[in-house]
Amino acid sequence: MVSGAAAMAQPGGPVKAAFNNVIKLNAYADNWCMVYLNGKLAGVDQIEFLPHNVLAINVLPTYPMTIAVLAKDNADPKTGLEYGTQIGDAGFILKLSDGTVTSSAWKAKSFFTGPLNSSIASPKVRYTPIPANWFAPGFDDSTWESATEYTASRVNPDGDYSSYDFSGAKFIWTSDLNLDNTVIFRYTAPKPANYVKTWTADGDIDITNVVNEARLAPPPAPALFQVNSEGVAAGYVLRVRGAQQLVEQFAGSSIELGPGTDQVYLVLYGGNLPAVISATATIGGVAAEVAYAGALTPANGVAQFNLAIPRTLAGTGLAEVVVTVNGKNSNSVYVSIQ
Repeated sequence: MVSGAAAMAQPGGPVKAAFNNVIKLNAYADNWCMVYLNGKLAGVDQIEFLPHNVLAINVLPTYPMTIAVLAKDNADPKTGLEYGTQIGDAGFILKLSDGTVTSSAWKAKSFFTGPLNSSIASPKVRYTPIPANWFAPGFDDSTWESATEYTASRVNPDGDYSSYDFSGAKFIWTSDLNLDNTVIFRYTAPKPANYVKTWTADGDIDITNVVNEARLAPPPAPALFQVNSEGVAAGYVLRVRGAQQLVEQFAGSSIELGPGTDQVYLVLYGGNLPAVISATATIGGVAAEVAYAGALTPANGVAQFNLAIPRTLAGTGLAEVVVTVNGKNSNSVYVSIQ
C-alpha cells in the first residue's frame, strides 16, 4: 500500500488537493451576506442580524474565479426603515488570501431600495426581481454599475471585524449606502501570476442546494403563513400608482385592483425556506409573476414573495394562492379579489 505524498504522486493517477492548496476568505457585511464561487455556494453568514460578524471560510480556488455575493442591510421589507424609525446604512468587504479584494472594479446592483426619497414619515419601497442565475459565472452583469468604495469610518464596522485581515480591501456598496438594502456584487478574479494548480481530482459535490444536509432528504415544502384557521394569507398589498408605492392591509377585506394603470402586488411570507433558488406562483389558478422571491432570515428559513396579481382576476372573489419553490408546492392560502 502506498500512502501520503507517494500516493499523490503516482503516475497516471488522480492527484488530490492538500490543505496547503486552500486559501482563506474573509467577508464582512452590514448586516448579512452569502457568497458563491464559480456558481457554487461557498458560505452563508449564520447571524442574519446582530451582532455584526465576519464570515471566515477556507476555499479551494479554481481560476478564473467568479465571485458573487448577495448582501442585505437590516431594513423592514414594507418601509425600508431600520428598527422601524430610522434610515440605516450598509457596507460589504471581502478579502481572499490570494490577494483578491473588494474594490470599485466589482459590479453592484440593488434589488430592494427604501425608504424612497428618504421619507421616514411616509416610507415607500421599490423591489426589482432577483435573476434566478445571478451567481452563475456566465451571468451578464455588463449593464450593472461599478461598486462604490467607502471608507471604514463611513461604514463603521464593529463586532469581530478588527480580528481578521482585510488589508488592501475596500468597503463597497452601490452609490447609495443608505437606501439600497439588498445588493448583489459580482467580480471575476483572474489567476494569480505565480499560481500553479497541483491537483487533478476535483470534488463531485455541489452544495449550492444543500442546507443542513438537505441533499440526504427531500427538500421541505414551503409553508405560506396565514392569519387564521380559515387559511387567509398573512401579508399585505403593495400598490404601485405612478411614482407612488402604497402599502395596504387586506386581512378580513377584499383586494381592489383599482384603475388599469395600477400595478398591484400581493406580498406574502413563508417558512421552511432556507434558500430560494426558483419560484413560481398561481392566484386563482392563474399564473402570477413572481416579482421578488428571497430569504428574509435564511437561518430561520423565512422568505418573502411579491406576486403580481393578474388583472384578469378582477371580480373573482375568493382566490387560492400557491407558491412553488425549488420544485415544491406550498400549502394553499386565500385572498379575496373584487
